[in-house]
Amino acid sequence: ASPTTTAESPTTTQLVTTTAERSTTSTTTEEKRLAEVEQILTDLWFGWFDAIYRKEADALWDVVATTSKFEAGLQAMDTLAFTEPPSRAGIHVEIDELLLDRADCLVPYGTTSSEFLSGKPSVTGLEVLWPDPRRDWRMATSWVFPQDLWLADCDEVTREETP
Repeated sequence: ASPTTTAESPTTTQLVTTTAERSTTSTTTEEKRLAEVEQILTDLWFGWFDAIYRKEADALWDVVATTSKFEAGLQAMDTLAFTEPPSRAGIHVEIDELLLDRADCLVPYGTTSSEFLSGKPSVTGLEVLWPDPRRDWRMATSWVFPQDLWLADCDEVTREETP
């Protein structure tokens, strides 16, 4: 009787464990990916604000993938008011949703706030990120709403060549 009971217990336990593991693994994987993307955005925003704070235009190219984003950074050098130098710890990114997660385009939607800017602003929107083999991801375009026309930015076959 003992071997039969032992055989039944692992089988029953295994079925329950397998079901629970699938659910946990899926959630854990999603949470890990969101954390990875939040870190990517934190690094990009730090590079953006740091270049603007130091007024180093060439450093913007480390984080932007388009001329329009570069020009927005140049303009921000004259308009952003900092209360202290930028830091990664002063940037808070909270992703509500990954609208697209492909090898050629990443589109997180969420809120970013910066403690080192005057007024400590918080901005909700989405960033279209393009991969760059030299720099990981770079910001291509920004949009306000998930229903905006951002998908065309991901599906562009020919992308601008930038430094």
